[in-house]
Amino acid sequence: MTTLAMDIGGTKLAAALLDSNLQIRERRELPTPASKTPEALRAALQALVAPLQGRANRVAIASTGIIREGALLALNPHNLGGLMHFPLTQTLEQITGLPTLAVNDAQAAAWAEYHAMADEISDMVFITVSTGVGGGVISSGKLLTGSGGLAGHLGHTLADPNGPACGCGRVGCVEAIASGRGIALQPKVRLLDATPKPFLAAPGKEMSRQAG
Repeated sequence: MTTLAMDIGGTKLAAALLDSNLQIRERRELPTPASKTPEALRAALQALVAPLQGRANRVAIASTGIIREGALLALNPHNLGGLMHFPLTQTLEQITGLPTLAVNDAQAAAWAEYHAMADEISDMVFITVSTGVGGGVISSGKLLTGSGGLAGHLGHTLADPNGPACGCGRVGCVEAIASGRGIALQPKVRLLDATPKPFLAAPGKEMSRQAG
């Protein structure tokens, strides 16, 4: 049984053929289309898998965003360049003619980590910090996807009611504060709110301290 495994991210698309021993036999990668429109994403996925066609029995996808009934949804559209809804499994089934399963990438990572430690644990919570903040929950050896595919998705939990605006439309989400994008924005926000005096005075204070 050969699986066409796919990874759909905000910056790259990857596909690999995995044999029954989970060994990678061939791998391909393309940049995620800059426009991220449904048409552009479909064309990119078709180009990605074309050289691998006819060599797999099924398709398994780990994707950024929320996976709900096979569709890719974005709680934070900024992370997907404005793409709000995409019929992911339907599209890949049409392209490949194969049965297709899709899951959120953080949930997929949680499942992989669990299998790496399955002899030791049966319950775990996995958190990932990247462009966004995601997670996955394993309970009694089973991956929880939850209502609407939201289980473990911690990024839009309220962390600070006075915090920065989030791309989902709320304020103070974990993702707005602690994601890679959120962390990168913090110095810019602080500089915009700052006055020149502390920055100009700091070198003088240090020189005075060293001079005694």
